[in-house]
Amino acid sequence: MTLTSLPVASLSDTALLTAAYRALESDRPDALFQDPYAQILAGERGQTLVQAMPGGTTGASGCAVRTAVMDELILQIIAAGKVDTLLNLGAGLDTRPYRLPLSATLSWSDCDEPAILNYKVKKLAAIQPRCLLESIALDVTDAVSRQRFFRAVGLVAKQALVLTEGLLIYLTPEQVAALATDLYAQSPFEWWLTDLASPHALRYFQNSINGAADSSQATLQFAPAAGTEFFEPYGWRAVESRSLLEEGQHLHREILPPSLLAQLQTPEDWETWRQMSSFVLLKRY
Repeated sequence: MTLTSLPVASLSDTALLTAAYRALESDRPDALFQDPYAQILAGERGQTLVQAMPGGTTGASGCAVRTAVMDELILQIIAAGKVDTLLNLGAGLDTRPYRLPLSATLSWSDCDEPAILNYKVKKLAAIQPRCLLESIALDVTDAVSRQRFFRAVGLVAKQALVLTEGLLIYLTPEQVAALATDLYAQSPFEWWLTDLASPHALRYFQNSINGAADSSQATLQFAPAAGTEFFEPYGWRAVESRSLLEEGQHLHREILPPSLLAQLQTPEDWETWRQMSSFVLLKRY
């Protein structure tokens, strides 16, 4: 598998970049969502990263669509079922516990590196979350710590939704398989919402950032050729999948430059790009 790197110094910078993109979307007159805390979290470093990225602010569209679609699916799952617990693995600088219309009794765990969590808690200290929010220092690649935490949550949760937005692509297939196995081991973990890249997406990302700075970078790795079928041996089956490209068109956000869209002349070309990145809701079976 081809490995790709982003011109950022660490996963913490990736979180700052994402917050900056959310701030840009929130400032639009036709914003897909309002995140009043994104700019607070992004700071000057986040704005610098946006300008350093190939294409500058153009990457904001994909982030905006991902945020909007996942907002919708999270609220849809919570409203339709008896979800009382949400685990946000690799939470980064996500502000959903502060800005979504959530039940005050919903238990939400933001899990990430201590430095990221401490930064977010400090910046948003004056903001009251809308649910029962807990910050959990957790390295999701540490099997022992991960399993211990999952078991503890499984003892008290009735039905849980797991969120891995922007996380899996940084893991190896073996690490994702192990994570899927450990999630399935806890029977209350009913739903799993994630984004998923295709091998074609990784090749595209690699070409788009060719020549970017190359130091201490966060590598992109997970993009299974089998798509959502990758998860089935581990007890998870896709019940909904939405294409980033199609959702972008529906929400009037250009994911690909017009010059590239014009080159999609055949159904095969379109299908390749349609599958480039997707938002997938998995359910245990």
